[in-house]
Amino acid sequence: MGEDTDATLTLNHHGFLPDHNYVTEADIISTVEFNHTGELLATGDKGGRVVIFQREPESKSEPFSQGEYNVYSTFQSHEPEFDYLKSLEIEEKINKIRWLPQQNAAHFLLSTNDKTIKLWKVSERDKRPEGYNLKDEEGRIKNLSTVTSLQ
Repeated sequence: MGEDTDATLTLNHHGFLPDHNYVTEADIISTVEFNHTGELLATGDKGGRVVIFQREPESKSEPFSQGEYNVYSTFQSHEPEFDYLKSLEIEEKINKIRWLPQQNAAHFLLSTNDKTIKLWKVSERDKRPEGYNLKDEEGRIKNLSTVTSLQ
């Protein structure tokens, strides 16, 4: 008779993978938390990373497709460390994530491992170019095709 094989599905930040050999221990999600509106979803993994997903807006062609989330931001929240007073290794694994109630345009997120709680501010930056190169001496916007050097 043939050998029995267990086909396992592992969920990581990239979706379901058919075999655990493709995923390291650090990639395994350890916590998940929606914000208060359901617009954002944060996941923490055993590698100390936080991945934030944002819900796709409803499209006119598919008015009831509200269940799809795409990656919005990824960052390393915790690193492994050693507690010299207790002679203990502290894992980077994210134990819990909490969204704070939104007060302004920014979102605030708490993440914790076994030792440290961190507060993260998630906001978007205005990506408009600014500076002296874009304006002439009188403060008027220059024609960008005429800019040939930096000031």
